[in-house]
Amino acid sequence: MPSETFSYLPALTDAEVRAQVSHLTERGLIPALEHAADPDPRDSYWHLWKLPFVDRPSADAVMVEIDQCAAANPRDLIKLVGYDSVRQGQVVSFVVRRPE
Repeated sequence: MPSETFSYLPALTDAEVRAQVSHLTERGLIPALEHAADPDPRDSYWHLWKLPFVDRPSADAVMVEIDQCAAANPRDLIKLVGYDSVRQGQVVSFVVRRPE
């Protein structure tokens, strides 16, 4: 199922995800993780994994959270979201992990 940015590309490697996280934080966006077991194209609300990272964490810290979310939800797709605190909304979102 196509879902969000990059959905038609092959799965991103950890290095590519890390680069995207770094780019998000460099742009001043706040990263957050969401997950869903069976997402519907008409349903844009996924489960939030913890709270958004308002303290602008390192890419490595976000990668650790992605791994923890995947371990806790092995059947879910995991999406990285970039929130803009000025525009008060999501400006970027894409799937970083798919179930095997």
